[in-house]
Amino acid sequence: MKIMIIGAGAIGSFLAKNLCNDNDVVVIEKDRNTCERIKETLDVLAVQGEGDKPGLLQEMGIEKTDIFLAVSGDDKVNLLSSLLAHAKGVETIIARLSDPDYLEYPPLLKMLDISTLNPSAIFAESITNLISAPFATIAETFAGGKIQMLKLRINEDTPIVGRKLSELGPPIAWIFVALSRKGEIAIPSGDTVLEPGDYVYALGAPTDFGRLKVMLGLGEEGVRSVVLVGAGELGKMVARNLLEIGVSVKLLDPDSERARVAAEELNGVDVFEGDANSVETLKEIGVSGADYFIALTGDDENNVLSALLAKGLGAGKTVVLYAKADYIEVIESIGVDRAISVRLATANEILSYLHLGGVAHVALVEEGKAEVLEFIITKKNKILGIPLKDCSFPGGALVGIVLSGKNVVIPNGDYVPMVGDRFIVFALPEAEKDVEKLFGQ
Repeated sequence: MKIMIIGAGAIGSFLAKNLCNDNDVVVIEKDRNTCERIKETLDVLAVQGEGDKPGLLQEMGIEKTDIFLAVSGDDKVNLLSSLLAHAKGVETIIARLSDPDYLEYPPLLKMLDISTLNPSAIFAESITNLISAPFATIAETFAGGKIQMLKLRINEDTPIVGRKLSELGPPIAWIFVALSRKGEIAIPSGDTVLEPGDYVYALGAPTDFGRLKVMLGLGEEGVRSVVLVGAGELGKMVARNLLEIGVSVKLLDPDSERARVAAEELNGVDVFEGDANSVETLKEIGVSGADYFIALTGDDENNVLSALLAKGLGAGKTVVLYAKADYIEVIESIGVDRAISVRLATANEILSYLHLGGVAHVALVEEGKAEVLEFIITKKNKILGIPLKDCSFPGGALVGIVLSGKNVVIPNGDYVPMVGDRFIVFALPEAEKDVEKLFGQ
């Protein structure tokens, strides 16, 4: 399959890395240094140039392209290049559009079979999911919201610390599918002993948190107040979402014009102009009384610094948006409670939309160290009607949970896949392709 990607920034390069193994990938990037880096690190054809130039697209084989991903940081380039791709007959086209002024275009683009995504909307949904599960560091949904994946920290006082997973008692409606320890991810066994500082990935039904909360010693946490940093489109979108669920919001931005516009647009939100890296400013807006402090600027370092300052001043939990791939381990180790990756959130959305390898939804874990894949069983699936123990399931992968009709099932080897079942599978990189083949049609 031939895939053309416009823009090799954080999102484009990440997509190229995850799509190049089994596809013919072409990347067009205007920045020379970025283009050279892609050439040196990825098995793709990287070309320096403007993605909206018809001659360049023609030269790179636009007419033979199956999937066109316009994900540069320039909405105009993304929009125009997508229109050119449509004119050349490309079947699957996705355009990243960030500017709210372009929100008027999607109805027209939909008529032309061009799909659009707004990163701010994706991030806002991710943040809202986190607020809905305040005890988790990651919250991702599958099977239309019927199944949730949570990343949970094991602390010194967690009731199950120091115990083997096999000792945790009768099965519950949640299953630990992965363990993250010192930056390394593995599939746990019954002999795995949980240590302070570990993170576990749990799959289960969001309607059945009870036993999971008891097992991990999680109390009820009500979120009443949030301080947001960054009054751009993302900050305003998150503020609106939080207001809708009854959360009190304070919004801080150093730019007087952005603060003024936000104050005019957001009824019910207290908007302040000031520097989030100033202790005095944070004190003045009452950060010590906030249940959450969320930093959403485009500067990773400033986001982390302001979050640490807020934590030191008494903010309940801190969330930061980050773009640099190597930041996740540092962020978790220095005390920031939750981190949302620009790359992962957008890439998950795009990869899920593409449905490559029969995948209905995909969530990349910790910058692609593993994947959680959702498959829907049809009459054409190879494993239909065959007990899982007879399916030669690859090592490095685990069927975590199945949604069968309205029932959430943690399957054993005797489980027989049926038409309509939604399988949620955790897979390490070495097992991903085998899993896709197994669930293929």
